[in-house]
Amino acid sequence: MTLVFQVICALFSGFLSALSMPNEFLAFGSPVIGFFALVPLYFAVKKARSYKVAALLFAIDALFTHLLSSYWLANFKDFAFFTLGASAIGTACIEAMAGCLFFFPFAGTESSLKSGQKARLDYEAFRPLHFAAVRVAYEWAKSTGFLAYPWGALSMSAFTSKALMQSADIFGTYGISFLMAFFAACAAEFILNSNKFNFDLACNAKCLALCLILLFAYGTFKLCQKSPVQKTLNAVLVQQNMDPWASDDDYESVQKSMGLSRSGLREFEGMGLKADLVVWSEAVLRYAIPQALDRYNYVPSPQSLFDFIKSAGVPFVIGGPYFERTEDGKAAKMHNAALVFDKDAKLRGYCAKSHLVPFAEVIPFAESEFVKRTMERLVGFSNGWNPGSRLALFDFKARLAPDASQPEFHDLSKSPDQEEGAKVRAALPICFEDAFPDVCGPMFHAGAEVFINITDDSWSKTASAERQHFAVAAFRAVEYRTTLVRSTNAGLTGIVDDKGRVVQSIPLFKDDWLCAQIPIYARRSTVYSEYGNWFAHLILALIALCAVLKARQIRPPSLRDCVRTELERIEF
Repeated sequence: MTLVFQVICALFSGFLSALSMPNEFLAFGSPVIGFFALVPLYFAVKKARSYKVAALLFAIDALFTHLLSSYWLANFKDFAFFTLGASAIGTACIEAMAGCLFFFPFAGTESSLKSGQKARLDYEAFRPLHFAAVRVAYEWAKSTGFLAYPWGALSMSAFTSKALMQSADIFGTYGISFLMAFFAACAAEFILNSNKFNFDLACNAKCLALCLILLFAYGTFKLCQKSPVQKTLNAVLVQQNMDPWASDDDYESVQKSMGLSRSGLREFEGMGLKADLVVWSEAVLRYAIPQALDRYNYVPSPQSLFDFIKSAGVPFVIGGPYFERTEDGKAAKMHNAALVFDKDAKLRGYCAKSHLVPFAEVIPFAESEFVKRTMERLVGFSNGWNPGSRLALFDFKARLAPDASQPEFHDLSKSPDQEEGAKVRAALPICFEDAFPDVCGPMFHAGAEVFINITDDSWSKTASAERQHFAVAAFRAVEYRTTLVRSTNAGLTGIVDDKGRVVQSIPLFKDDWLCAQIPIYARRSTVYSEYGNWFAHLILALIALCAVLKARQIRPPSLRDCVRTELERIEF
């Protein structure tokens, strides 16, 4: 197999991977394509004869997948150099290292046999499993840390296969990616060995079949299992669909959001229900709180924001900046925050975004003069947001479900006319924080009963970007068996239940509201909520063990062996 053909295979694999995820042609992608996406890549890398070639092929696959699936990152105003360019290069570099990991167990085998050494372990039988393990290592590496970007994972293609999604409460998304990569490797081996019986392939096929049967059986069982609804939270989710960069002022966005909220509140009244909460998307307000609190007593007109909240008589969650000063007043931090106002328009508190978008919301080493000058020349600014350092959850009034198995909460310290009834404790992940288990996990363990995400992906200007974010985030609902609510600027605004199914939603890029009757399930632990990314960590440990065994298996050739080999190559 020539290098040119290997490169074509890697490119084709990248194309299939991008097509398997939510895109402009297949709204939420295709799990069938996801299972076969890496077959061409496996063809190519199996014939690689050096670390350089293996790294190149893996890097091409990652680069092409990223550019085809996340091309909309180029629309992030003046940051395309970083959001698309740097992320594409970084992703390719990570998968290039994965290529080296894949090649390592098979490196030097032929040369060592020529020098008279015999392999004590046969790694060839484990090549498909090793391929799947390396894929998990790659996805874990690109989804962890400061530069984390969980888009582009094979598991994204499983969004429409709810039975397959259910295993996320055990393995997270990595179990699904492992299964798909293992399937692709076995399919490629079957094609390569179609004319002869291969005992190793038969064993791998049996292992694959067992994994498929177990995962789909588990998924079917979980889908048939009823999840009792304990409480219901009635919320108006507002999707104002406005260009966040069209104006530096928030007058129009606040006014439009108020109009949509009125319509939602009236719809609830028409159903004979009362709203418990109104949720606006990320960054609706542009002026920093608490300094600008007085402004919203007068803006917009004729009815100000705070007068409207008072007239609505329900709490509001609104995205906006929060300006925090230290106790000594010498330092200040600006946060991208979810601001919570009570029914009297008093600020109850805020939740600051902790995982910021690298190079767009936060700049590493921003205190350096060199970095400041460089960023000023490239994008015209050198300061960003500050990450939040504290976890905040908020209680909102709700109502018990008719068939709830637990009694309504009564606070005996209050008189009957003061008693507020059932409460729902909500976590407020901001922007793409709902894509990270490392962010949502601590919220769940702190007592969150529902994730209410506010985000603004409208700058992407593409439906695929909105759906990709939704598909990535939906796995948090399954991992923690809780409800995910998303209120966005342009989409995808909706509710995902504890099995990853869409309960309610509204169309993309449309100014609209959603009267959401949010189901709140009884909190319960899952394997994933207790042990996190244990499967990915196990895979990393096994790869490390494989490396140790390989290093001990073949000793470096001695000087005598080298001389003998060279003499054999001399033509007399």
